[in-house]
Amino acid sequence: MRKITPWTPILLAFTCALVLLASAAAPAAEGRVVTLYDVRRAETPPTVDGKLDDACWQDKPAITNMVLRGARGGDRSRIPARHQTWTTVLYDDTAMYIGIRMAEPQVDKLRKRIAKYDGQLWWDDSVELYIETGSSHKEYFKFMSNPLGTRFDQRGKDTPMGFKMFDFGTGAEWTVAAHQGPDFWSLEFRFPWTDFEVKPPKRGDVWTFEVVRFRYADNYEKSAKAGEYSCWNVGSHFRNPASFGNIVFGGSTRELETILAEKIMPVVDQPIVIYGTHGEIRYTDYDRLKAAKLAEARRALAELKRRLEPIAPTLPEKQRNALNKDIETLQQDVDKLAARQAGPASAEALEKAVARARALEWTVRYYQLNAEIPAADAGK
Repeated sequence: MRKITPWTPILLAFTCALVLLASAAAPAAEGRVVTLYDVRRAETPPTVDGKLDDACWQDKPAITNMVLRGARGGDRSRIPARHQTWTTVLYDDTAMYIGIRMAEPQVDKLRKRIAKYDGQLWWDDSVELYIETGSSHKEYFKFMSNPLGTRFDQRGKDTPMGFKMFDFGTGAEWTVAAHQGPDFWSLEFRFPWTDFEVKPPKRGDVWTFEVVRFRYADNYEKSAKAGEYSCWNVGSHFRNPASFGNIVFGGSTRELETILAEKIMPVVDQPIVIYGTHGEIRYTDYDRLKAAKLAEARRALAELKRRLEPIAPTLPEKQRNALNKDIETLQQDVDKLAARQAGPASAEALEKAVARARALEWTVRYYQLNAEIPAADAGK
């Protein structure tokens, strides 16, 4: 087996089932996407005060480039979150430590209303953590907190009726603290191994892990559904732990090839694509993302115009003018977006333009169907 020099970018290639990409911008259509993060040891344990200013947090890799999470955990096509989140995981012989820093330009509008233990924190600005002590995808722990440092915990278990959530149980000793800065807020967690009912993980152990952020600052007084939801892995969903990412204990890539071949691939049981260089993952090539979304928007517009052209003369003038105006406005918006700087905002705006084009296309299809019915009747 080929040796891997530690602390170098991951450049592994399996000739059969595994493809390792140096850039997360490549499509993942050829296999199941698997994400990796190297968990380093904490030289000294941090003080759990939410500030993340202890020496052990410094210069450690972070899970970042969070992507937007669609309805019911659906795929949002790797659109990066507008306001990013950085998650660092450390461990020692007594506990796991997780530090999370969230960019927030409107800290004065953070939604932080729930102070009750096990309250519905997902209606506040908050973070969810999913942790499975292994990678069998049969059971996991769920933890949440908000800017007040309120605690929430549950267990998810695979049952004959699918994944169900259960009370965590009494005696949990995990702690969390929150902190607010001028343009961010942060959480600091400590999870003793006794809470997970396991011994400290060994070097090379692989656990399943996911982080999800709920953000409402832009819509402080609006419906809870108006928030922005982001996650580490595209399409992650609490009822499907196989959609989560993976964390590897030990802080070295020396054994990574063996870990992938022996511990992850048998669970996935299909060709996989790996994203990860010490936690730096997901989309960073905004130019390519913008180009893909722009091409999709233009294709949607072209299809809309193609469908409208043959039936336009049969439409009432008012409907025809309204449709032409909507299409013209959408075309102008797409042209303006083409000139905008590539980034998460332009990518999301282009995705919305595609949705508008498809909604108009269904309107045109309705008119097309109405035009075809009388013609069919006349031919009888």
